[in-house]
Amino acid sequence: MKKRHFLVLATGTASRHLTKAIEQRGHTHEAHDPRHLYLFVSESENGYDRLYNGSPQVEKPVRINAGSVDAVISRIGADLQHGAAILRHLTDNLSIYGPQDADGLETASNKLKTTQKLSFNGLKVPLTTYAKNPIHIDFLINKVGGLPAIGKLLQGSQGKGVFILETPTAANTSLESMYKLNVGLKLQKFVESGSKDIRAIVVGGKVVVAMERTGKKDFRANVSLGGSGRKVELSEEDITICVKSAQAVGLEFAGVDILKDEEGKTYVIEVNGNPGTKIINITGHNYFVDLVKHIEGKLDKRSDKSEDEGGKSASVKPVPAANIRPDESDEAGTVAYLKARYAKLF
Repeated sequence: MKKRHFLVLATGTASRHLTKAIEQRGHTHEAHDPRHLYLFVSESENGYDRLYNGSPQVEKPVRINAGSVDAVISRIGADLQHGAAILRHLTDNLSIYGPQDADGLETASNKLKTTQKLSFNGLKVPLTTYAKNPIHIDFLINKVGGLPAIGKLLQGSQGKGVFILETPTAANTSLESMYKLNVGLKLQKFVESGSKDIRAIVVGGKVVVAMERTGKKDFRANVSLGGSGRKVELSEEDITICVKSAQAVGLEFAGVDILKDEEGKTYVIEVNGNPGTKIINITGHNYFVDLVKHIEGKLDKRSDKSEDEGGKSASVKPVPAANIRPDESDEAGTVAYLKARYAKLF
């Protein structure tokens, strides 16, 4: 197995479960908080884009050598907009493979957009309404089956920003307040599930582990809110639903939340681009090992493809001389690069 080097984008400290999985598989890694990184976009037509480490620990920004990074793993929690911009720069502009892309993370972070994507791809979601100016409150509530109904802020994780509307007074007051505060809110049908749901971790088209969560304090089943969890095996139908849900938002790696109503029908509730690690502690299954193995397979396929295109003796696809980007401190290399890049001018 070829030794790889991973760049971990983590707001805060990278999970010990992730770093352990990388090391156990014989690879190396470097971790950066995306809030400390500077991206640089070149004016060159062929691209000369870069990324710099601007953390408080360095005296001056240090260039991150994209050529030494085989894959990027994103664990972006806070400040997703900036983190997504950094991830997009790595995967798109610097051509580094990652099992998640910026668009997928941004979709998963928006509960309304996620619901729309899921429905578009034929996946069952609870009845949902959304309005910027909820004047006709009775209409919106009736469209989701009446009270009780669930209110959800468009952003939020671990059950935050999710609440139940049980009375007309509570519904009117809450929706009017949200409108006045200019806060996006979607309404969903309350699906009676016994305060239980299921979190499934999807990696590369497979469900690698799943946990049933049971709420203790209220209808929300999140373990982070005091609920309990236990490992479960999913039916083939639910496995397919979870895999298609991750694909619907464009993520190879994601946490998918489903719940079942009293008749056993499965509904997709959310797709999480930054699933927590409590499922690892409860089930004993470190899904990051599955993630690293998945990345290894993807990188191996890329290498095989490069060898096929570049010849049996080539380890990577040949790069035209004009596209070779020398280190900025290499004066001779820079001159050679410019001569090749702008040959007609010399």
